[in-house]
Amino acid sequence: MSCLEELYGRFPVRNSPEEKAAFRAWAKEETEKSGYTAQEEVSEGHINLVIGDPKQAKVLFTAHYDTPRRALLPNILLPANKVLKMAYTFGTLLPMLALSVAAGVLAGQAAGGFEAIGGRLVGLLVYGVLYFGLFFLLLRGPANQANKNDNTSGAAAVLDLAASFRGRPDVALILFDNEEKGKKGSKAWTNTYPAFKEGLLAINMDCVGYGEHYIVSVPDGARQDPAWPSIQSALEDIGAKILPVEKTSINSDQKNFVKGVGICACLYKGNIYYTPRIHTVRDTLASGETIDRLTAALAAGVEGKTFLS
Repeated sequence: MSCLEELYGRFPVRNSPEEKAAFRAWAKEETEKSGYTAQEEVSEGHINLVIGDPKQAKVLFTAHYDTPRRALLPNILLPANKVLKMAYTFGTLLPMLALSVAAGVLAGQAAGGFEAIGGRLVGLLVYGVLYFGLFFLLLRGPANQANKNDNTSGAAAVLDLAASFRGRPDVALILFDNEEKGKKGSKAWTNTYPAFKEGLLAINMDCVGYGEHYIVSVPDGARQDPAWPSIQSALEDIGAKILPVEKTSINSDQKNFVKGVGICACLYKGNIYYTPRIHTVRDTLASGETIDRLTAALAAGVEGKTFLS
């Protein structure tokens, strides 16, 4: 059974240094019960929790443990449609731009018109303050108070896999810090260990708890890895949709690995795969059964394979 409910009940918000530290201490205790040793590694100021020994590992399972800020507008994942994702992004930004321009024009006219230097300066100032203020609120509002899918589900999946592998030395796992600030924890870690960035198959789970469909984004590098075919086969057995990275828009920590595979769970309607509610107080839906189905497939793709001997 997934540890999702216990994790979410104990640590629903992991945003401040104190909240993150409390979670890491608990996660270390849980992984020790599974036979692994976990240690905090500080890379460029970001604190990642490394479970097992990546130097011995043939496969790395990852997720970010930090939780997001509340966004002005919902951040809807559209992992299998890059064009629609781009349209949604521009559809979010254009109203902000239009409102800011309109406010700047009105302020400039009220300050003497754009023929006068003062009017132009006031107009530009109002435009800039409003646009960048709205942009900040869009991405960096207060700490979100509900994060069951993003990314408590992914963190739970990593801990569930640790329990499944029970200290297996050729499998390592990492909970990354500060993905929500631009994948900074994983970027710092791969900068510290460039050999792992280039050579280690890394399977990252982000928002894997809500939705009956799994989208899997696979770069060419991962397809060439000897560990991948059996994992892909196990994922296909549960109906996962395996797509080349060029056709997906899963933007998470796997991007910092040459062989980085990204997985998320989705709803499906009108020929569109989507994951709603994240970065909002409505992110309260995630299922331990959904995570169990995924982690069981990943474990089945690894267990007993000679390439891990």
